[in-house]
Amino acid sequence: MSKMLKGSISFLMVFLMILALGSVVPAFAATHTRAYQFLYDEEYDEHTSGFIAGDAVIDDTVGSVTLKLQGGQYFPQIRVGSTFYNGSYNSTTGLTTFILPGSDAASLELSLHVVVNSGPILIEDTWYDLEVEWLGTFVDTQAPSAPTQLMLTGQSSITAGLS
Repeated sequence: MSKMLKGSISFLMVFLMILALGSVVPAFAATHTRAYQFLYDEEYDEHTSGFIAGDAVIDDTVGSVTLKLQGGQYFPQIRVGSTFYNGSYNSTTGLTTFILPGSDAASLELSLHVVVNSGPILIEDTWYDLEVEWLGTFVDTQAPSAPTQLMLTGQSSITAGLS
């Protein structure tokens, strides 16, 4: 009876280790960041690229790209194809965040809605057709800086990490 119980506990420990590794490893590749710039008429556009507030965050698990633009509440919407995406403006940071469908596997064509008011006077209300051009290689935001140790029992452990 005790041999059977020890065998069951050993099987359970191996199963838990496999389950733990299976849930840890996919998280490493799920989200990464990547630098980008805006192209206007297929050329680098310094003006619109100047509003980029850091690298894009790409979430491969859900197929989304998060872009943040700085400079004020001037960017209410982005259109990708025929779908409109509203920006979320944070008055504390001065950033507008957009979550769009896509990845960094190919460039992303979009139209950026720019609205500028001076008090009650509308100065600009224009759509700019832009292309997101990805730069360099992606940076894995979830890779551990050192191996991660998973303690399954008081007697055994597994070390998981990326080289």
